[in-house]
Amino acid sequence: MRILITNDDGIDALGIKRLTEALLTLESADIYVVAPVEEKSGVGHGVTYRSALSPEERDFYGLPVKAWAVNGNPADCVKAAYHLLFEDDQKPDIVFSGINVGANLGRDIYYSGTCSGAREAVILGIPGVALSYDNWEDQDNYGDVVEMIRPLVQSFGEKAMNNELPPEVFWNVNIPHLPLNDVKGILPASLSLNHYEDRYHQEAEGYFLTRTYPDGIPLAEPQDYHLLKHGYIAVTPIHIDATDKGLLKAMDEWPLVKEWGKRG
Repeated sequence: MRILITNDDGIDALGIKRLTEALLTLESADIYVVAPVEEKSGVGHGVTYRSALSPEERDFYGLPVKAWAVNGNPADCVKAAYHLLFEDDQKPDIVFSGINVGANLGRDIYYSGTCSGAREAVILGIPGVALSYDNWEDQDNYGDVVEMIRPLVQSFGEKAMNNELPPEVFWNVNIPHLPLNDVKGILPASLSLNHYEDRYHQEAEGYFLTRTYPDGIPLAEPQDYHLLKHGYIAVTPIHIDATDKGLLKAMDEWPLVKEWGKRG
């Protein structure tokens, strides 16, 4: 199994090291790390085409992996690795992106470089998994995360090798910042699109974007934010085709479409 690892916190981040350590426990796996040379949080699915990319081979904490740092975004890393670092008959079997500092929930999937690394993999026809850890307030502490994700990454790896993962879907995994024994389980989750509100606050340099979160988090439905805050690992399948097929059909009845839609 050939595994490609990327992230958006940069190749020197502790989270990507922890992810690599978890994946090194898998049998018969060749692991490649291709990650941004510096932090690229919040860049979304940006790609670089107005300047050149220069992948630089790196030692990676002395671990038995091949690693490159790229002067680009997470999507660049996956795209460049696919086209420049792998032979046509030796493409990665699966891409893991993370482990991100802090969760990526709901609307975050559109801003997150971590999610974009996994999404780019799926665009290229490779299964992709994004992993984020809810330790934003305790960023140097990855606790038991390696033990938590080991069965998950093994399961995804096995499913990828057996062609059991659906095309055009990446998997968004959010992990609570708890001791292993306090994690209640792993559950499928829908996106919680409205669990925070944007706020700007003014400082001397200008305005900074922040968020406010609700008080009290009832577990009313299986959404990623609510499950995470109640101690569950939340796993969300994200389809990369955002077309609203129902609305597409309804558009046939729009007067303008009826009038102009069949013109030669």
